[in-house]
Amino acid sequence: MKTLWQQLLPVLLLLAGGYLLSIPGAATRKQQIRQDLQPPPLKAENTDILSQQLAFFTLGGMRSLVAEVLTLDATDAWLKRDWERVHRRWSSATTMCPHRSNYWASASYEMASNAAADAYQNSKLTPEQRVTHFRSYIREGELFLLQGIENNPDDWKLHIKLAELYSNLYRRPRFSKAADAYAAAIRLGAPEYYKRFRFYALCRAAGREHEAWQLGRELFNDPEHRLPSLVTMLFVLQHKIKVPPHEALSVYRLFRNTPLESREQILQTAIDELQKTLRNDLRFPTNGIEDFLQQHDAL
Repeated sequence: MKTLWQQLLPVLLLLAGGYLLSIPGAATRKQQIRQDLQPPPLKAENTDILSQQLAFFTLGGMRSLVAEVLTLDATDAWLKRDWERVHRRWSSATTMCPHRSNYWASASYEMASNAAADAYQNSKLTPEQRVTHFRSYIREGELFLLQGIENNPDDWKLHIKLAELYSNLYRRPRFSKAADAYAAAIRLGAPEYYKRFRFYALCRAAGREHEAWQLGRELFNDPEHRLPSLVTMLFVLQHKIKVPPHEALSVYRLFRNTPLESREQILQTAIDELQKTLRNDLRFPTNGIEDFLQQHDAL
């Protein structure tokens, strides 16, 4: 901590100078806070020395520098695995600069990834405590992103971060929520390829298979999206929701890569891809695959 304070001293001196210069505008700032034109000043906690020392600087125009100091201390807390302090620092930093989207994303990652993983592996906790802390930190990470979106509703990247959290197999995945978050990001201008990620989430969301099928068919019509994983999932969905024969895509249409391929080559491609999917550990459904492979002596 001594080294950290040596690094922070010049910044704190600069903050002090900025505060002294800002005194004449204090009345204006207070009026702006009352009108909700500025976020409230940092609240000092009785047991938190750093927040006590920085609180008065936020009355000036030095919020960005205060936030940077807080994120530096969050890094120090991360090195010490002091997750309560990490949470406090990022909470304060995002309060100081609510429109810095990267702060919300970083705060979420610290809690849902670093803190959660550390809690899950903490041998000093009972198994029950590990699970409780693990889930609590994931929830804190989720809340950071939800609050970030509330403060930055047009930032599609935060919606993507939320979708990635909901899709993470090691963070209690919620695929339906992931699909909705991807949809929000796409509406706000996220790149076209995220439609495929939404499709993959829908494939694993219970009760949304018909929606997945419709999106998959739309994507299939565009050669840019016609990847093996998408094609294979269309095969599976056809069997899972029992698509009528006149609407279903044949194996030879699904798995054809070039117009010059023979039926035997297409069939072999289908067998190879379906064998990979049958053994997937990503929670994708496998309806119809085993029967197909048995029919072609490929199991």
